[in-house]
Order: sequence, then C-alpha cells, then structure tokens
Amino acid sequence: MTALEIQLIVSLATILCSGVVSAIVTHKLSSGRAEREFKRRKLEELYIAVHRYCTKLVTANIVWPEVMRGKIDYNQALDLFIKNNSEKDESSRTAMMIINIYFSELLPSFEAILRQRDEINRIQSDFKKVYQRGEPYDSFLQPFLEEIKAIDDGEKILAEKLFQISRTLK
Repeated sequence: MTALEIQLIVSLATILCSGVVSAIVTHKLSSGRAEREFKRRKLEELYIAVHRYCTKLVTANIVWPEVMRGKIDYNQALDLFIKNNSEKDESSRTAMMIINIYFSELLPSFEAILRQRDEINRIQSDFKKVYQRGEPYDSFLQPFLEEIKAIDDGEKILAEKLFQISRTLK
C-alpha cells in the first residue's frame, strides 16, 4: 500500500468513527433530555395529585369541627359532607402510582399524609360514637384540628422534597 492509500484509509476511518461517536453522543444527550422532561412532567402530575388530594381531604372534613363546637348537629354535617364529596376522586391513587413507579424516595412523606388521614378518620369515628351516646365531646376538637393542620404540613414537606428532585433534573 502506498502512503496515499494509507492516508486515504485513515481519513475515511476517522470520518466514519467521528460520525458514529457523534451519533452516540447526540443520542445520549437527546435521550437524557427526554428522560428529564418526562420525569419533570411526572413530578408536575404528582404535585397536582397530592395537592388535590390534601385539599379534598381538608375540605371534606371541615364540617366536623362545627359539630364538635356544637354549632350544627351531626346529621346536618353528614348531609354537607355527602353533598360536598359526591364526586369520585382518584388523586390519592394517582399520587401513589406515580410515587411507586418513578419516585419511591417520596413514599415515606406520602405515607405520613395517609397516616394523618387515618388518624382524622379515627378521631371522627370516636367522636361520632361519643356524640351518639350524648356524652361530652369537646375533647375531640383540638386533636382533630391538629391533624387537619398536619395534612397541610405533610403536603408542604412532600412538595419541598418534590421540588428538590425537580432541581436535580436541570
């Protein structure tokens, strides 16, 4: 082989290799950006689902403190509760699905909100029993209000963690 042929082969090999390397790099950059955009969209969906769920949870239970204060009776509150919560809401399932599939590091924060929901339900159930027996029930108001506030606090904690993940996706 002559020097000219060797130079031609080296030049062609360089062009081919640089084309392949360029294609690989472009693919990696483009797929990385697409993945970041996808995850960012999922974080946005998650934020909306968690916010909707927490808002529904708080507003659904806003009638019970009025009963605990003696301002309305239990049946009036139950009527309002049913009227205001007749629409099916899948936001907690959506949030749980997105967390389990994409952001498992947020699961403890969401589970804390679910535990607070369970505590609200327990307090409301205990209150109902005492109310129906005609016993004093003023001791339920403060713990109930604290749990309602804890839902808001739990949402803020989860949102901050979500924002931290979002900042890593730039």
